[in-house]
Amino acid sequence: MNRSTPPAGAPPAGTVYGGRYKIIRPLGEGGMSAVYLADDLRLPGKLWAVKRTQLTGISGLTAAHEAAILMKLDHPYLPHVVDYFPPDEQGFSHLVMEYVDGITLQQQFERNGGHIPAASLIRYGIQLCELLQYMHELESGPVIFRDIKPSNIMIDTADHVRLIDFGIARKHSPDRLADTVPLGTVGFAAPELIESGRTDYRSDLYSLGATFYYLLSGGRMYHTVRKPLALAGGERERLLTELVDRLLDDSPVLRPASASEVKSLLERCSDPDAYRADAIDGRAAGGLFPVKRVRVVVGGLYPGAGATFVAVALASLLSERGVTNAVVEHPGVRPELYGLLDGERNAPADYLGHTGRASAVRERWTTGLTEWVPLAPAGHAALPEEGTIVQRIYKIDAQVTLIDIGDRWLDHDVVKLLDEADAIVAVADPSPSRWTSPSARTIADTLMRRHAAGRSVHFMANKAVPFGGAKEWLSSFPLRPSAVIPYVPFEEIVKSSWKGKLPQENPNVMPVLHKALSAWLSKSLKVDRQSDSGKGWLGKLFSGTLLH
Repeated sequence: MNRSTPPAGAPPAGTVYGGRYKIIRPLGEGGMSAVYLADDLRLPGKLWAVKRTQLTGISGLTAAHEAAILMKLDHPYLPHVVDYFPPDEQGFSHLVMEYVDGITLQQQFERNGGHIPAASLIRYGIQLCELLQYMHELESGPVIFRDIKPSNIMIDTADHVRLIDFGIARKHSPDRLADTVPLGTVGFAAPELIESGRTDYRSDLYSLGATFYYLLSGGRMYHTVRKPLALAGGERERLLTELVDRLLDDSPVLRPASASEVKSLLERCSDPDAYRADAIDGRAAGGLFPVKRVRVVVGGLYPGAGATFVAVALASLLSERGVTNAVVEHPGVRPELYGLLDGERNAPADYLGHTGRASAVRERWTTGLTEWVPLAPAGHAALPEEGTIVQRIYKIDAQVTLIDIGDRWLDHDVVKLLDEADAIVAVADPSPSRWTSPSARTIADTLMRRHAAGRSVHFMANKAVPFGGAKEWLSSFPLRPSAVIPYVPFEEIVKSSWKGKLPQENPNVMPVLHKALSAWLSKSLKVDRQSDSGKGWLGKLFSGTLLH
């Protein structure tokens, strides 16, 4: 609420409610209510905030509704309600609550010239997540606030948050088709609230993300600009950008799963180095993301080299080691993964395919520890807007994400992926005409420049068969191949396909892939089998930087 002169019809100073609360002056005014500072006549020196609300006839927007919710809640980041007076002859209700000495986050933002330090905002966000976790996990049923925004977040003199204005908060009922009152503040309300009135706890997480976006972008509204947040800085800013982007996904299922998860990610943003140290020691708390989710770009030096096969093979081995993983097809490649997965039989009924746009995937397609993100089988997808494929990948929760780029190494969007990848894998087979083509050599030269700059670049020899020129072929790679993957006989692929399974799951194929790729996983990605000591992959995966 904004501080202002008394609104028309306001109670004059000295007005007493309930024979106890004496109005001193106005504190602020909102659309349908005003808040006044009041003195306690029974406890001299004790101050209260009296919220005066006029009945509007709209269900759910009464002081009684707000009081009913707040009186059942008890949390240090909420104002305590002590009294309620039903509508008087003028139709005004009065809610008496704890007086919070401080300013709203909106006021702090404005007084600081449209800026709030990221470190401060992360600290406030962690506190808000603690409160949201409490509200969302109440035994009596979740309470959804539905109106998180800077002007509803007070910062008290102890630098703690207080969430105010529960006028449109409501109990969540998963069986209800729509909320009683589909209201929220445009720019901060989740899309599902505005479009259908249907909300759950993830709607509050969206609003939290919209609040962060607004305060970190100098006052821009995400729903208006629809561009990723751009923060200059180091690892903290990168992680914070990634988190805000995930919170603002149009699809609730692609947002973080809970306020508890968001809190963990904010703590990671707060001190990336400390989190890294915990992960290295294998002490990171269960359920948190590792210090840095690993992203591996896999591509062929030319079409048909087998990039998709290698990506799926790596996914199979990661799953066997207990590492969650994802395989993503870049929108510019020829769709292959859907067919390889026998999507006609195995895809979720509502899976629409991946185009790179934030809301273009409906339903998650998972098998065990692997999430599949294939293109639709109809043909080439429209190329995504700049940066959107990176946004989509940031929203994947897997500990290792494998991005199949086909042979599109020089595309602008792929170059950005290569810049941010933890490892780059280039695949080639023994076909001499394609291996020696000018385009393949151009790609190889580009990758070698990245290798010279210290990036983690690896070449893999695929479809290896015994032949007289095998040594010559392997020595022709710009770098010694990190893995030599034997040719998988076509009959084994057909056998698996008719069973609706991946060739990589074939008992005759898996041992071959083990032998070819296990050493690379252990050496370059630091991924080993789960140890009996319980330390597992987490400490090993991030025990050092990726090898070159």
